Amino acid sequence: MVIRVETMRMESTLKKDVHPGEGNDEREAQVPNVRERRFEVDSNFEGWRLDQFLANRIPRISRSFASRIIRDGDLTIVPPRRAKASMRLLLGDVVILREHLEPEEVQDDEAGILYEDEVMLVLNKPAGMLVHESASVRLNTMTHYLQRLGFSEAEPVHRLDRETSGVLVCAREHRWVAPLRGMFATDHPEKIYRVLVEDPRGVWTPGREQTLETPLGPCAGSRLSIKMGEGRLRALTHVRALGQRVVRGYALSDLEVRIETGRQHQIRAHLAMAGTPVAGDKLYSRDDAFFMAISDAPEDAALLAQLPFERQALHAWKIALKNPKTGALLQVEAPVPEMWFEEA
Repeated sequence: MVIRVETMRMESTLKKDVHPGEGNDEREAQVPNVRERRFEVDSNFEGWRLDQFLANRIPRISRSFASRIIRDGDLTIVPPRRAKASMRLLLGDVVILREHLEPEEVQDDEAGILYEDEVMLVLNKPAGMLVHESASVRLNTMTHYLQRLGFSEAEPVHRLDRETSGVLVCAREHRWVAPLRGMFATDHPEKIYRVLVEDPRGVWTPGREQTLETPLGPCAGSRLSIKMGEGRLRALTHVRALGQRVVRGYALSDLEVRIETGRQHQIRAHLAMAGTPVAGDKLYSRDDAFFMAISDAPEDAALLAQLPFERQALHAWKIALKNPKTGALLQVEAPVPEMWFEEA
């Protein structure tokens, strides 16, 4: 049995602010924007000073900074005792640290459920929304979006970059996380992307098909540790050109891209190596200096003006995978964002 889910073109919507106690979303407004971290004291830490324990458990902080957290932060000990830097921890103690974060803009109005059954939820992730929490972002994530919808056990089983939009598969309950993640690791569901690339030489004439197969690895000539280049990891990217047009003075080609392997930044790296980087890609379409500059000043108008779009034009368009419970083949399509339809 084959289940097909197709969607219409997506209209753009606005973000909304979530302020604890006064948000637009009543469910989220009831919950302060607080990240809670719990550290249990096992036999390895029994008898340690509290400041020493925190400095060990929290990466890249000193004992003096840990002491400031204990003195000025929102920290409690269970069983209840007055927290002091010099206090000695007991086996079984739980140290609870709450980080009070600033209000965030969330993009719930741009996200949506494309498909759901008792095993999985397939979501439409908007560009700009993270899949999981980061050091600076908590609420504007797909994991918290699922919680706001009432899916307390739901969890994404693969990743999409922050600026990538489209299909995101999630387990509906904890018991389906491992089977679905295993499917992505071994069966490699068919994943098809839509990509707009800078193509000033007109390389991707409509109808052209090509497989990009340069092995990938860390980019040897780059100062950026996250950047990929030619390496030793097998990578296959199948490209079919759909059309060409000019937007904001840039000659662009619209590509359908299917990947067999799932290397880091595979599509972005392969297309950049072909001389046609993803439009709006801050890492691969410009040099290292540009990426470092825009990372430090992401809203700098002069820097953004050097790109066709403010975000990379990479969209997880379609996915096909089997339901691990029923064996039925599921095919889901996410609507193509408005940037694909901008006039010249």
